[in-house]
Amino acid sequence: MDILNTKFTFQDETHDDQKAPIKIAFLGTRHPHVKYRFAVLDKMGGFEFCGFHEEVEEIASELAKRLPRLPRFNTAEELLNTNPDVVMIHSLDPDVPRWARFAIDHPAPFKGLFLEKPGAADPADFYNLAEEIEAKRPGLAVELGYEIHYSEALEFARKVIRENVLGDITTARFHGGCPSGAGMDLWQSIPEDLGGIMQTEGCHTLENVIDLFGAPERVVSSIRKLPERPPHPVVGWIPDLFTGTVTTGEFGVGTLLYEDVCSGIMEYPDKTIVLDMTAWEPTEWCNEWAIDIYGTNGSLHVIPDFPVGTLYLREARGSFAAGETKLSTELPHGTSNVPSCYRKQFRSLFNRVRGTASADGCCDLQTNVKILKVIDAFYKSANLKQWIDV
Repeated sequence: MDILNTKFTFQDETHDDQKAPIKIAFLGTRHPHVKYRFAVLDKMGGFEFCGFHEEVEEIASELAKRLPRLPRFNTAEELLNTNPDVVMIHSLDPDVPRWARFAIDHPAPFKGLFLEKPGAADPADFYNLAEEIEAKRPGLAVELGYEIHYSEALEFARKVIRENVLGDITTARFHGGCPSGAGMDLWQSIPEDLGGIMQTEGCHTLENVIDLFGAPERVVSSIRKLPERPPHPVVGWIPDLFTGTVTTGEFGVGTLLYEDVCSGIMEYPDKTIVLDMTAWEPTEWCNEWAIDIYGTNGSLHVIPDFPVGTLYLREARGSFAAGETKLSTELPHGTSNVPSCYRKQFRSLFNRVRGTASADGCCDLQTNVKILKVIDAFYKSANLKQWIDV
């Protein structure tokens, strides 16, 4: 991604000149989403970039060249001494808790902390981190990097579920994954992690599940490496932080460090939800992610991006008419709107930092604790081949 020449724009962005700009520090820059988030902030405006610190010299030097307006600091201590309002951590999974602990132990009085998902290589490490943050920094606004939560399609789904228009919901299906080739990315292949797509991408899908229905009571799952197959052309993959998406090359099913597929059943007192993941989707990111919910009065079908939402009701309920209702999208149908997801997430976090909004409906610490407990249960179930209580 060419950070300084991104094509999207936010023409409706306005700022209150009476409010001081929010100061942002980037502590750790090894995850590729750091580039997207910088680009979105750059388009939004109204912020002051304190700078960044990255302990890998090659990455730090290259990032400093590409982002001359983002000062480089040689130590994390020096960076946090600038007294940022928000600290953003985009390290690899094993290092996110380490840098988060460094930040909360530093005397800088920041009010917001942004952590790249899933927040840790080991779920238990994040449970402990959440307790430490809440004890040492009570009231701190914390956001995990689940930008898809802010998709207009998910907003549509939340409205449908909150208005209880589907009747008695008996089952739902959630699908997620990554484009063919993307399972080879460094960020899907971290040796210290529990696994691959179920942890690194399944966390997004489980955030949607928990957001709409809460955590399940118990799960059973299958997480598999499939038999090795001949290489085929990739959709796209990211070999390092700066090359960008590569659409050439071939990889084969069964050659990943971790799983190719995952499937699971989540039991609730009144419904059953199934989840499936693949590292070999034939299309671009999120285009195949799907939510299908079935009730006695209707059904809901949602794709996060390119955003699609289709509701069918037998009889009118809530604010929805009988028959078919389609989501009216912000951009022309068939257009990705991921930058808007990032922007809405920032607005949510920054409003909490300014004290003008509550934590309701955001991706906070305890939401991530629930997500990681389900992920942990999925891997334990697959290993033990039995049901696991969450």
